[in-house]
Amino acid sequence: MTAQHWFDDLDHRLDAWLDTWLANHPDQGALLEEEERNAAQSAGTGHWVRLRQEAQLLRRVLLQQGEAIQLWRQRQQEALAGHNRTLARQCADHEHRCRQEGQVMWQRLEMIGSLPPEAWRTTTAQGGWRVTEAPASLQQSWANFVVERELQELQRQAGKG
Repeated sequence: MTAQHWFDDLDHRLDAWLDTWLANHPDQGALLEEEERNAAQSAGTGHWVRLRQEAQLLRRVLLQQGEAIQLWRQRQQEALAGHNRTLARQCADHEHRCRQEGQVMWQRLEMIGSLPPEAWRTTTAQGGWRVTEAPASLQQSWANFVVERELQELQRQAGKG
């Protein structure tokens, strides 16, 4: 599966999940619009609006998380091709962390989508969802690897000339 295909598949799955949820709750679209209009009047709606905003944030972050997973998978392959097994392992470990945190976000998104209206008032929206950042040491190791690779390429080219 190509990196772009994986990303497109994630986007498709998110859209399909939302479509399925709306299909299973046909009155929710109209209800949601009505509730947003009355948000100032109803605390329950205020909770739903915040949960909906959280779900929208989660969807955006999940797509970005998918990009991060692709990036670190690619970097792992490049490190292996460059015979740097230590860096490849670090990249793989970070990709795994990204996947785990993405799974937590996905589960939260599914939970929000399955809430019945009566649970909106008692469910608190969570914030702070972000793409999993690589540790500074891994970022520095990657930068060093790229510089070493470029120097080797320059030396190879100079040897031909």
